Amino acid sequence: MDSGLQQAPFNTLVQKAQSLIDPSVTVLSPTTERNPSKSVLFRHQFRLPDSQSPLHEISAELFIPAAHTISTEPSFESKENGTKYAGELHLSESFLCFSTQRTSFLPNSSFSASSSFTGQTHGTGPAGNGFTLPLCAIRRVERMKSQSHVFSLALTTWNGMLIPSSGKDTPTVPPQKLVIHLDGSQHACERFCDGLKKGLREGTKEVESLRTVVSHCYSEYLLERLLGPSRGNEKEDAHRREPPDAGLGMLFRYPGDARKLRDRSKMRLWGEYFRENGRNATLVRQPTFHKLIRVGLPNRLRGEIWEISSGSLYIRMRSPNLYAETLSKHSGKDSLAIEEIEKDLNRSLPEYPGFQSEEGIGRLRRVLTAYSWINEEVGYCQAMNIVVAALLIYLSETQAFFVLSVLCDRLLPGYYSITMYGTLLDQKVFESLVEKTMPVLWDHLVKSDVQLSVVSLPWFLSLYINSMPLVFAFRVLDVFFLEGPKVLFQIGLAILRINGEELLDVSDDGSFISILKSYFSRLDESAHPKSENEKLRAITRFQELMVVAFKEFAAVTHASVAEQRAKHKDAVLENIESFAKRTSIRNLGPESKKLAVKDLGAVYDRFYEILYERQAKDKAADDEQKRKERQKLRPKFLSANPMVSQENDNRPGRVGMGPSPSIMDYTDFRNFLAKTAKWAVSDSPASPVRADQLNSTQRQRRKSASAWNDNAEPADHDFMHRLFRHWDESKQGGLSLQNVVNGLARLKGTGDIMATISYFFNLFDDQGNDRVDREGILSMSEALLFLSRRGFEGTLTPSDSSNAVDQLASATEPDAKRDTTKLSTSERFLGSVSAFIRRCFEYADPDHPANHKENTSTLTQEVEQRVDRFAIGDEDEDEDEDDLLEFLETRANSKRPVPQTVVSPVPVSSDPLRDPTPSCSPPLTARPTVQASNSNNGSSHSETRAASHNLALDPENPLHITLPTFRMVILADELLEQFFESFFPQSFHLSDAPNLNAASSLTTFTSLGTPVKNLMTGSSTDKEGFVHVGRAGGVVEPGSRGLRGVLDNIVNDGMRMAAEMRKRMDEAQRDHDRNNNNNNNNLAHRREEEDEDDEFDEKAPARRDQDLLEGAEVASIKTMRSDTAATLQPDLMGGEMKLGGEQMAQ
Repeated sequence: MDSGLQQAPFNTLVQKAQSLIDPSVTVLSPTTERNPSKSVLFRHQFRLPDSQSPLHEISAELFIPAAHTISTEPSFESKENGTKYAGELHLSESFLCFSTQRTSFLPNSSFSASSSFTGQTHGTGPAGNGFTLPLCAIRRVERMKSQSHVFSLALTTWNGMLIPSSGKDTPTVPPQKLVIHLDGSQHACERFCDGLKKGLREGTKEVESLRTVVSHCYSEYLLERLLGPSRGNEKEDAHRREPPDAGLGMLFRYPGDARKLRDRSKMRLWGEYFRENGRNATLVRQPTFHKLIRVGLPNRLRGEIWEISSGSLYIRMRSPNLYAETLSKHSGKDSLAIEEIEKDLNRSLPEYPGFQSEEGIGRLRRVLTAYSWINEEVGYCQAMNIVVAALLIYLSETQAFFVLSVLCDRLLPGYYSITMYGTLLDQKVFESLVEKTMPVLWDHLVKSDVQLSVVSLPWFLSLYINSMPLVFAFRVLDVFFLEGPKVLFQIGLAILRINGEELLDVSDDGSFISILKSYFSRLDESAHPKSENEKLRAITRFQELMVVAFKEFAAVTHASVAEQRAKHKDAVLENIESFAKRTSIRNLGPESKKLAVKDLGAVYDRFYEILYERQAKDKAADDEQKRKERQKLRPKFLSANPMVSQENDNRPGRVGMGPSPSIMDYTDFRNFLAKTAKWAVSDSPASPVRADQLNSTQRQRRKSASAWNDNAEPADHDFMHRLFRHWDESKQGGLSLQNVVNGLARLKGTGDIMATISYFFNLFDDQGNDRVDREGILSMSEALLFLSRRGFEGTLTPSDSSNAVDQLASATEPDAKRDTTKLSTSERFLGSVSAFIRRCFEYADPDHPANHKENTSTLTQEVEQRVDRFAIGDEDEDEDEDDLLEFLETRANSKRPVPQTVVSPVPVSSDPLRDPTPSCSPPLTARPTVQASNSNNGSSHSETRAASHNLALDPENPLHITLPTFRMVILADELLEQFFESFFPQSFHLSDAPNLNAASSLTTFTSLGTPVKNLMTGSSTDKEGFVHVGRAGGVVEPGSRGLRGVLDNIVNDGMRMAAEMRKRMDEAQRDHDRNNNNNNNNLAHRREEEDEDDEFDEKAPARRDQDLLEGAEVASIKTMRSDTAATLQPDLMGGEMKLGGEQMAQ
């Protein structure tokens, strides 16, 4: 043992070093059902609370002095004066445990050594012979004068000393003393004693909690009666305290005939055992303890022994007031679980008189309600009322509450849950055991198509309470709480073995059930009624059942059951999840019919995958926080506990495991979209996975991320926020599966472009009044650019008419060298978004028509006057030009960046929405210099249209668009129409997972500002000096090197243009006021110089005026020949533009 203790630190260092080299290797294996941690095994063997972990262990020998021979002087006792047991001594934070099952829980011990108690225990249970002492129950520890240098300790407990005697003449209970001889080196023994000393010091703080729990134990009352004076003394009887609550049986009688059950004889035997071996918290387990349980517990002690055997007594010591506090905290509250509880109250053991009264019903209601609040994930489940009703016959409310917790959480996990996966799993285990132990019977049942689970499922779910008479069912529970779930399998196999001959004749489920029901009704009859041997005739059928179960099926152990559970678990969970999935999809409502069943299945899987990943992460963070808090509160000598880090199982949950999360918050929604649509993936690199996350969840996360070949990081955009709020129909701040399916069905399931356009419009209708304001229009454009930034997956196919602008440029510049390269779909779509913004503002409706009409008429009159003066060569035109140039200079000096990637649209006399307009033409192609019409009508139309652009940016004149206007603008553009008809609905990939493998489809914004730099440095010109507008705007011809990075710049510039328009709205009012002041100040000066400028070129100012007014939406980039670009020098003062000494061609 000493060598093992010395190797433990070295092994720990080696494991830590391995974890640094390979982060996927954790220091200690995580807790799983197939590989439980040492701490879990330790707690299961001694039935301790979850807060306990093995800190020290050492081989030892336990010496229990014989009764009435305890010496007051600490010395070495001879074997004749008591009983010795060799075993293992374990120390945890709050308990000192000894067991004859030689198990080791040190990190360097093997799994088989740590789980040896799961084999055959010969009726002693997992803990074997020994004790489980709370440190607060130990009164004193002394070092004994031992022989042969044996390190011996004498432990004195608080047995019988915590509750004051009620009578004056009651004799004092002799102190309980236990002697422990440690078997190890001096260093190992001293280290163990040092830890024990510090633990005892901390344990003194919990003595009052121990006193509170012990005062409600019936064993204290029993020994007080046995040791006190006999009855008949009225004076002493008056001082006797009332017996503690031992269940409803004290009020309504216990089941069965007490005389036939020999209840008084059993009570005397237990009294003698308690007097010699301690009781409740200080009880020592000897072979007699297990024999007394096998023969049946006395009625009034049954509840206390159940508590000790199951370990709920130790949990109650940690929180003795939890039950009362829970009821008080949730008093008057209602829940779905409480509604279900009320339905089943009158159906809980109606044959017992206690549950035909308000007293019994009230107790049952309070216990079930308290547990539903303390474990809200489980709440209340089927058959739980039957089990609690049975417990309340022998237990008080508080005791039943804690026993129920241990039953659901540790002894029978998954039995009482929504899916009852624990029960269904054990049915598979039971069937496999029947097939192995009784192959003939199993083959007959299979051939006859008789379902074994028809009878066995109620056995396991109700712990035989609903199948057997209560008297015999409680005998099964006596052994069940001691030895664990394997008893259920042993009893079930014994029932089939005993009735095997009759069962071989059955051919249907009905006769199968009838035979077993008849057998249960005759359990109190003689098993051998025709035998001549009187002893054989005295053996009842139930006694025969117990003998067969624990003799013939002794090979059924905890280890064999765990092995079979691990073998069948995945198949059972898959069946449960498949059924749950089909049921959920079937109940999704009419909207789900718009999606294919395959798509619904993909949505279901992805929805719960996201939720369970979040749940696992939250649980890991919560466990880590609790661990740190425990470390702070834990004494210093416990700080270096190597077992703490392996307690947590942070694997993602499964639907089949029971209660599951059902609401998706916005963070989960982002992750869901990132696995559904390419545009929902962030452009930033994925967050690195921490080394501490690569534990048991590594395989699941890698499998989840394999569809993306990367740990995709979800984006966070205003459009995603709007989509989340729109899908959240109940406004609860989260999405259910129904909400997600409805949202996807309305996008993918309609196939109607009008419905898709209306859906998109409603996302930005914040007020719900069928209007989208100026901010909404800009948000729409940003959303379009956001959705399109990763390409269109081949859904957008521009027609040949989209090249009209290129053809127009070729026709107007016949002698120039032209860039005839066709623009890509992404480039054309950017132009469509630019045109979308312009048209929305152009055809928007004013919020206040009266104000807007007055301002429009005033501005229109002013524009018409300018046009008239320009037509006759009025001198005021020169002043107008100065004002316009001053406005340009103000804009140029502004700190806000001006987009330089787009070109002002050429004014046309016809409505641009009447004819198909090439979507990319306004912002992305070089507009040639077109001769302006000399007619006043054309100029007036252009001036009025430009004026409306300024009004669109005027904050004093709010405007909006309606759904018909939005629909008109979308349908007028070929690419936008295809976007809403094909790309947008199809961008949500459900059963067809998106493919993000192509690097060319990934977009980043790392090259911000590249187009401007290229334009300034001349890198956008070719060898002959010709300026390519596409290159200047960050565009290069398809197939050239670096195309994707330049396209990223185009998208970025488009988004920057939308942001620029939003910023410029704020300065629009200031610019407008400044221009008005300048116009008033220079009015007289303009009138004086009107006649002097008759020879001024009329077309240049008209063109500049037009560019200025329309520049409120887009910036102007003029394309010229390289030989003239070098000599281009605008004369700002004179208002003329010189082209290398030649006047610009008219």
